[in-house]
Amino acid sequence: MFRDCLTEFPWRSPAAPYLRQLFNSLPSALAWVAEEPNAGVVGFLTLRPETRYIDHLFVNRDWRLCGVGRGLLEVARQETGTPLSLDVDMRNVSARKAYEALGWKVGAKTGDAKADQIRLIGP
Repeated sequence: MFRDCLTEFPWRSPAAPYLRQLFNSLPSALAWVAEEPNAGVVGFLTLRPETRYIDHLFVNRDWRLCGVGRGLLEVARQETGTPLSLDVDMRNVSARKAYEALGWKVGAKTGDAKADQIRLIGP
């Protein structure tokens, strides 16, 4: 699913460095997986508990706008009891709109010229 989601972001190719980042983050992160009985895994989130930073949040294309991402974010926020932060690609307009609809606010611009991102702070 992670690799499939990355194909939607051509500015993020190749996928190998991002797969490495995901694998490297797992030993020290909390992770939640959303699974539907007839569809399998439809989303996942990894969280750095010490910084309350969400490393990864991906939802299967067919399950977007169904509450999967919102549910994963809510579980992570309940775990920490405080607002969370994450970075989103500037070019990922649909994700930015979804976060804004959930009350997330822009904190700062991050990244580099190749992958401009904005830091969002959760409600």
